[in-house]
Amino acid sequence: MMRVQYSIHGSFALPEGSAFLAGSENLIRLPGGQIISVHPVIEMAGGPDTDDHRNLNYEEAVALGVYLEDYERCSVPW
Repeated sequence: MMRVQYSIHGSFALPEGSAFLAGSENLIRLPGGQIISVHPVIEMAGGPDTDDHRNLNYEEAVALGVYLEDYERCSVPW
């Protein structure tokens, strides 16, 4: 089995009035009521030079033998 260790850091701007959901470090309610989340994704492409990248959902990844293990998420407003 090959193991890959990764770290994702970044930031993004949200509209005024956005707020974290109580008790969550990765779920944010937008002013219109929609919920967005901060999490890593696994992408799939047909080849190294193709432009057909898409996010795999958990079930699709598992079917390919790819397992996204538990990870620590922490988002904070600044």
